[in-house]
Amino acid sequence: MAEGEDQGQEKNFEPTPRKLEQAREKGDVAKSTDVNAAAAYVGLIAAVLAFGGAAASGFAEALMPFIGAVDLLEGRVLGPGGRRASLDILGRAAMALTPIFVAPAVMVLVSLVAQQAIVAAPDKIMPKLSRINPISVAKNKYGPTGLVEFLKSAAKMLLISTGVWFWLAAETPRIVALSAGDARALPMHLGETLLSLLTVVAVIAAAIAAVDYLWQRYDHERKLRMTYEEIKRDSKETEGDPYMKQARRRRAEEIATNQMLQDVPKADVVIVNPEHYAVALTWSRKQGAAPVCVAKGVDAVAAAIRARAVEAGVPIHRDPPTARTLFAAVKIGAEIQPDHYRAVAAAIRFAEDIRRRARNRPY
Repeated sequence: MAEGEDQGQEKNFEPTPRKLEQAREKGDVAKSTDVNAAAAYVGLIAAVLAFGGAAASGFAEALMPFIGAVDLLEGRVLGPGGRRASLDILGRAAMALTPIFVAPAVMVLVSLVAQQAIVAAPDKIMPKLSRINPISVAKNKYGPTGLVEFLKSAAKMLLISTGVWFWLAAETPRIVALSAGDARALPMHLGETLLSLLTVVAVIAAAIAAVDYLWQRYDHERKLRMTYEEIKRDSKETEGDPYMKQARRRRAEEIATNQMLQDVPKADVVIVNPEHYAVALTWSRKQGAAPVCVAKGVDAVAAAIRARAVEAGVPIHRDPPTARTLFAAVKIGAEIQPDHYRAVAAAIRFAEDIRRRARNRPY
């Protein structure tokens, strides 16, 4: 079915992993800028708590040449070497505040990594005429999408403003009282007040971020929903992809090998080549029952079977011809053929003799 015909169908199906991966390659991922903003607030609060005192002291000390002797300021700044001295002072002041600015940036980076939103997508970098098309820009800004974004921004502003208003109503008496207190304690009280305000804003921002993150995830998957024909086409393309086939085959082999190795401890004997082949057999000893192959393999798998047998105490019998013959003729879970009874019986007698001697060994 053509692409145009898909547009008339309802997109009722969740996006497939392949569709999500294709969208990710194009830079289309679910991410919330509100989560980044909340992370920045958290980083700022952590930086103030950890480095606030040292940063304030370092900043004030760096600017002391400017404010310590105001009458000499003009000569220091405008005189010979004033430009270099000023840049040096401002540089030291900026270095003192570096942790306060770096911590929020680091937290935003952590937020992006947690959202898996860091993607190198050439499609997002390449210039497109649609991005400067006035009609497209107007649709995005004044259409349904723009209206939703405006309402979201207004709601966030209202929530934060309301929270700050309640905070001011509760803190105003204490802030007014600071003016009548000890001037030397004023910076500490102002720092505590600023930290309290940041905490209120951060809590509100975190609540907004949680809601927005869930919405962004839902909206991202909603936009990528698929029609029935798209599901069929995706399935056909996925099944026909040789890399996907190889990956599925490799995964199936890993699962089968792991399951097979779990059955090795149940075996009565493992017949080996001794290096390249290994076949594990179990025998129920019921009347008319023949030994059954529970595991077999070559090279690396054979080595894993031998190692598992050693761990479980399963006797290992060296019989290269029988090991090669059983590997080629017997399937896992199947009984051995009558042609192999004599050789397998010898291996089982060997195993039983090993076990009997182990039981009778004095300790």
